[in-house]
Amino acid sequence: MSTNQSKPERAGFYYNLGIAYYALGQLESAIEGYDEAVRINPEYSEAYHNRGNVYHDMRQNERAIEDYDRAIEHNPEYSAAYNNRGIAYYDLGEHWRAINDYDEAIRINPEYVVAHNNRGNAYLAVGEHARAIEDYDEAVAMDPENVAAYSNRGSAYHALGENQRAIEDYDVVIRINPDYAAAYNNRGNAYNDLEQHTQAIEDYDEAIRLDPKDPDVYINRGNILSGMDEFERAIEDYSQAIRIHPNYLEAYHNRGIAYHRLGLYEDSERDLAKVGELRAKAENGTPNGDGPSE
Repeated sequence: MSTNQSKPERAGFYYNLGIAYYALGQLESAIEGYDEAVRINPEYSEAYHNRGNVYHDMRQNERAIEDYDRAIEHNPEYSAAYNNRGIAYYDLGEHWRAINDYDEAIRINPEYVVAHNNRGNAYLAVGEHARAIEDYDEAVAMDPENVAAYSNRGSAYHALGENQRAIEDYDVVIRINPDYAAAYNNRGNAYNDLEQHTQAIEDYDEAIRLDPKDPDVYINRGNILSGMDEFERAIEDYSQAIRIHPNYLEAYHNRGIAYHRLGLYEDSERDLAKVGELRAKAENGTPNGDGPSE
């Protein structure tokens, strides 16, 4: 880099260097680039914002929020900084603070589709299903191919027990992206709630074909099979869930019940004892894998 460059040019060089390292997945080097950019230009809001994104990717949400704060301080109309700070708050479980940030992002840019979808997710997390659906409605109205918004709206309808409307949304998701495994799983859950078990199993089968490493789908299919008294097949599914996620409490519990129904009492006792062990660890504050993280 030429020593004759102006201060903004030098800051811009390191900013672009941070972008390049980020694109390569070299996060520490990206941070170093942004560090230098803001050292040279302490009011460089975009550099603070991008460094915040890197910290978020590294799951350092508090540090990400600090950078988004600085970005907003230097540019109070920075809609992306509000949106991304909202994401960091959401990941920390501070859903109402996230909603406040999404509100501000949308105030600045009313057509910010991602912010509408994100605010919908936050409303969903606090049980405000109707308000979540309103945001998803806005998102799909502005972007009719937005798979995430349709999928999330389907989840909101499912949470409200409006399973047919949920299925309609999952249908749209699958039409847009036929390889979206989670949509098949979610549609299967809605069919299951409607007691349309054949359709549910077909959807779980497809979800597993597309993503054979998702233990939840095996649990879901196993539960239907167990309800149909097909305990051997249910046990196969619960066992596969355990192979993927060895401390999955629900899988041990459900397999233990299925073993008991088959008269395999020693196997049942072993699984139910494992359930007790995992619960004890959870009560002692030891992570036990009660289920896979979302």
